[in-house]
Amino acid sequence: MENVKKIVGINLLILLVYMLAINVPSTEHKDELAVVLLSAFAIGAHTGINFLIAIVLFIKKEPNAKLYLLSSGLVLVIGFSSCWGSMML
Repeated sequence: MENVKKIVGINLLILLVYMLAINVPSTEHKDELAVVLLSAFAIGAHTGINFLIAIVLFIKKEPNAKLYLLSSGLVLVIGFSSCWGSMML
């Protein structure tokens, strides 16, 4: 259970940091399309990296492979919903 909190927590913290870095400077100019595209690219890259790590760990039969797969799914769901939500603000 400690590994779940560590791996998923770190990935969600990374998601929070780059979503703030993308959205906070855009509050003055409100270029929604650029913010959505940049957020989608960052979330897609983050999800892809987590998925590749999960595949490599599955091949090596490491116990943390499922945690990276879980983290990949959570980043995808939470990230894209916050991406679209930021466009509505």
